[in-house]
Amino acid sequence: MTSFLWLVALVVGGIGGALNAVLSDHARLLPSIVTLTPGGTRVVRVGIVGNIVTGAMVALCLFWAIQGAGSTLNANGGLGLVLLGLSNLFISFVSARWVTNEVDKLVLRKAVFKAASAPAAHPDTVDQMALAPPYALYTLADRLLPRRTGHR
Repeated sequence: MTSFLWLVALVVGGIGGALNAVLSDHARLLPSIVTLTPGGTRVVRVGIVGNIVTGAMVALCLFWAIQGAGSTLNANGGLGLVLLGLSNLFISFVSARWVTNEVDKLVLRKAVFKAASAPAAHPDTVDQMALAPPYALYTLADRLLPRRTGHR
């Protein structure tokens, strides 16, 4: 029964990570590397796969800690299994959320820097920026900067 519980912890952790990916605008399937500055500041947007792996690893570590603490999980007690599943789901969701928030925080800092160094924006662009998720805000701020045209 213990291997079944490990499998349940793994699946529930993956579900928590996937839930975070969808809710935090990291709904791309695979991780992607985004270059934020010409000097080379790069961040990894972990995507759905990265969030699932993060959630599953955290859930497995939590389950391992519960097992290591000497807690005996009663396989016949459905309430204990439900509570374990819900706690794994919550903790894996929060852990995956922490990873994506760190990336979003860096993206937002760079977006604010770009927006502050750009000339005045059109009011519609400012309205879009007020409601945009972090990476979309960064791309909007990047489009505000004037570009050099090629010399011939």
